[in-house]
Amino acid sequence: MRIRLGVALAGGVLVLVVALGWAADSPAGRAFRTPEPPADAKLNDMWISPKDGAEMVYVPAGEFLMGSAKGDRDAHPNEKPQFRASLPGYWIDKCEVTVARYRKFCKETGREMPPAPGWGWQDNHPVVHVFWDEAAFYAKWAGERLPTEMEWEKAARGTDGRKYPWGSQWPPPAGSGNFADEAFTRKDPDLARRLTNAGFPPLRGYDDGYAETAPVGEFPRGASPYGALDMAGNVWEYCADWYDREAYQRYAKGDLIPPAFRFFVVLRGGSWINVNPAFFRCADRDYGNPDFRCGNSGGFRCVRGPL
Repeated sequence: MRIRLGVALAGGVLVLVVALGWAADSPAGRAFRTPEPPADAKLNDMWISPKDGAEMVYVPAGEFLMGSAKGDRDAHPNEKPQFRASLPGYWIDKCEVTVARYRKFCKETGREMPPAPGWGWQDNHPVVHVFWDEAAFYAKWAGERLPTEMEWEKAARGTDGRKYPWGSQWPPPAGSGNFADEAFTRKDPDLARRLTNAGFPPLRGYDDGYAETAPVGEFPRGASPYGALDMAGNVWEYCADWYDREAYQRYAKGDLIPPAFRFFVVLRGGSWINVNPAFFRCADRDYGNPDFRCGNSGGFRCVRGPL
């Protein structure tokens, strides 16, 4: 741990000044618990948000590949064309917003918790059953905002255009995330059978130990290049953007203005109930109705940084 000291002149007397907050160095990077994020943030740095206690990881400024290549057979038309985009540096929650953090928000703002899922509320699991505007209100309360679609994708895939947050391997390495798998099949064999008959069998030979949501941050082997966890699986995540299936046509030509009002908002990342590996790709784009709760497989995380 490093205590930051300084000297100041007060009434002609030199006094010792101790800076608010702390910063600690580790081989993986620096960790900060300060009122504001550090101005000299670097890759692998982590900042603890003072409002909700969330650990946030830093995504440095620069270019990345967004979308899917023309010959990618797993890609959907709404992910094309692939293009390069440049973003300023920003911070993103290392993990999805938890039940405990959302409960604190509700308590401080006089809101009610959303309906609990069938397995009940568990403090270290991601909050679900949240409206899009409720997620946005939470982010504002925390001094943050929902990520744009570009911010979400860069945080998930880094700058090398990888397919999944952990790389290009499917089936995923053990401990990469929470997907519909052996644990899911044990809990609900009838649903697993119906999915199999429909051509989407649960992941065989992979067992994450959770039939529904899992505690956030439980799968470090699935970390993105920036250290963000659960970017694939566990719960779908809201983005700030309205969904426009043709948006990439404009983006590829340099018009990066987000879509104006549409009927749906962007969802990313797949969830514990999904079996199609396409949903877990960094480039996958899905959408949901903001006027309906996101169900027991949807949640969100926040970002902090310039738009």
